[in-house]
Amino acid sequence: MAVSEEMQAGISCTPTDPSLEFDAFEAVRLRLANVLCARGYELVEAERIALYVVEISRPVAHLLNVLGVVNPPAEDVLDALGKVIDEAPTLAKAQQLLLRIDRGRD
Repeated sequence: MAVSEEMQAGISCTPTDPSLEFDAFEAVRLRLANVLCARGYELVEAERIALYVVEISRPVAHLLNVLGVVNPPAEDVLDALGKVIDEAPTLAKAQQLLLRIDRGRD
């Protein structure tokens, strides 16, 4: 059965469905948090690190999708790249937590 036939039958779930994307990123977040907890991070720390990592993963995934297109428009590439760069502070927060750096104790 083709995807269009499934949609006509009332099933509108496709690989690009936002709810599937959310589920995938949520599964990644939970797995990462579980691994960090198993390595000794407290649950709150692990959850924050995992959330930060997933936040940066979304724009990176979008950039990779844009770059996967043959001859992508430069504007699309630069827009996607800008969103990745905008998330750099989020990655730095994850790094600080992961390395257990507490700036308040310097």
